[in-house]
Order: sequence, then structure tokens, then C-alpha cells
Amino acid sequence: MAYETAAERVASQLRSEILQGDITPGLRLSQHSIAERFGVSRIPVRDALQILAGEGLVRPMSNATAAVTGMSVAELQELYELREAVEPLATHIAVPNVGRADLLTMRRQLEVMEEHADTRTWLAANADFHAAVYKRANRPRMIELVERLRGLTDRYLYVHLEVIGQTEHLVSEHLDILAAVESGDAASAARLVREHLATSHDFILTYLLENQPMADGDIDPWTGLHARRASRIAPEAAVGRGPLTTDTSS
Repeated sequence: MAYETAAERVASQLRSEILQGDITPGLRLSQHSIAERFGVSRIPVRDALQILAGEGLVRPMSNATAAVTGMSVAELQELYELREAVEPLATHIAVPNVGRADLLTMRRQLEVMEEHADTRTWLAANADFHAAVYKRANRPRMIELVERLRGLTDRYLYVHLEVIGQTEHLVSEHLDILAAVESGDAASAARLVREHLATSHDFILTYLLENQPMADGDIDPWTGLHARRASRIAPEAAVGRGPLTTDTSS
């Protein structure tokens, strides 16, 4: 059905804007305003918001609205604890099955990440780099869980890249993982993946702990990023998307 395609398109765009901090935590998204912006009916918008709610990016509210969720230390902890348990296992199982084409994919994605690509491109290359390994585990439910958890942590990793910085460790860690996979050392590859996840976890956790929580216990880590963007973007450049929010004072 046509509205399903429209729902996916709307969800994809809103997801990107939430992950990048263009739509900030706490904002209430109006089905009516979103429908006007995308030129669709409210049915695909409703479905798009349900998709995002399932991903934990928004909370359904009354009056056909949804509120953008913040980030929290508790969520970060749970997501990374799960990833640190599952991804190394998937890697260990997968390494013996990794072939030449997979290794070429990993090298190519490393090149993309090292070319100082924009953050969205970097995240996609990073996902493809790791997927070239864990998908060879041939464990459909495990792979589905890994990808679900990775999707839920994307905006935390975006904060690591865009707000916190200090990403030099990612390059060396990726190279070490590639070397272990190339040599067929499943145990070392699994250990390196666990350490890789733990390092990012620590960077992001430290940052979140140093920031004041919002009233509902969530954290908005985007203040510094927005200030930097505002200093280099002309006011007219920020216009064009149209309002998505409703009055939250009532």
C-alpha cells in the first residue's frame, strides 16, 4: 500500500533529524504539522511515529502528538551491556566464515571512515564494516538482535562523534579488528570488539554523567553542538523544514 512507503520515508527523515540533534529531546511532534511538511495524510505520519516509538526515539502523547525522548545513563548502560555480551559472541562465531569479499568490504569501509566523511556517512560505513563480520555468523536471530541494538545506540554514537569528539581511538581499534579477522583469530577478534564497544561506552557515559539531566531524567546532549552550528550557519539557512511541534505550554 502507498501509505506504507510514505510512512517509511517520513520515519527515515525524522529519524535522521532526531539522531543528528536537529529535532531535540522534549519537543512534541504534531501529526498535522508533519503531514503538511511531507505532503501526506495523517495515516502514514501516525505509522511513522509508531515506528519511531518502537525504536525508543519518541513517546506517544495525547492529541495526536509524540514527544522526542532524551538520552539517559540507564538506557546507555543497558544497550551497551547487551551489545558487549552479544556482538563479541557473534564475531567469534562469524570469523571462520569471513571470506575475501567480506575483507575487501571492511577495508573499503575503513577508507570511507578515514576520509573525514560527514557523520552520517561515517556511521553507515561503520555499520557496514562490522556487519561484514557478524552477518557471517549465520545466526538470524542473533544478527537481528545485534542490528536492533546498534540502531538504538546510533544517536549515542552520533554524540560521541559530533559533540564529544576524541575519536582517534576508533581508527586504531578498527584496524586491530580487521587484522584479527584477516588472520582468522576468532578469539582475538571477539575480544577486540568487546574492548571497542567498552571504550565508546566509557567516553559517552562520562559525557552524560557530566551533564545535568532534564526534568524527566533524560539528558539533552546537543546544547554545545547547536551553539557551534548557530555560529556558522546563517539564519536563513535554518529555514525550510516548517514547524513540526505543538505548543507544549498547555
